[in-house]
Amino acid sequence: MTDPYPTQPPQPYQQAAAPAYPPQQYQPAVGGYMPPQPDQQPPAAPARQGRKPLVVGLAAGAAVLVLAVAGLAVYEGFIKEDSGVAACKAMRDGQKIVGDDDAGDDKLTEAEYREVRGQFEDSRHDDIKEHGTALVDIAWQVSNLPKDQEMGALAFLGPMGTHISGLQTACANQGVIVNLNQN
Repeated sequence: MTDPYPTQPPQPYQQAAAPAYPPQQYQPAVGGYMPPQPDQQPPAAPARQGRKPLVVGLAAGAAVLVLAVAGLAVYEGFIKEDSGVAACKAMRDGQKIVGDDDAGDDKLTEAEYREVRGQFEDSRHDDIKEHGTALVDIAWQVSNLPKDQEMGALAFLGPMGTHISGLQTACANQGVIVNLNQN
């Protein structure tokens, strides 16, 4: 069998001649900077930082944002009481939902109408939202009937009965029993 890698006799070590540089002359540094000599290479730029700190910072920021959004969702969904359920509780307890208790008149102002309607409208529960806003809208229309057309309120009796019973059922579905037949 023949050797595919024939051995060669060792070669004597030859040292290359050192490059001949002109002797350096002293030059004072101005402002901490010493200009490169004509025969010298400029100093190498400092090693560039990797992108790892930037990526870690962005990931940490995204994690904080996700946690904040999740915390807000948990608060809004489970901890904070639903505005429609709060209105059901106020009706159950015989309290006014909004407005001044000492007002004396039963006429609904536009600000009170918007506030009560908004309270039902902001509910997470669709049935409370539907029946509550419809009932407030009917009350607003009836309270704004002209003095000589009070009999027109009879046209609202059917829808009012539907939405009162619907709101009572919707409140009961959330654990609040509203009895509107009390004094």
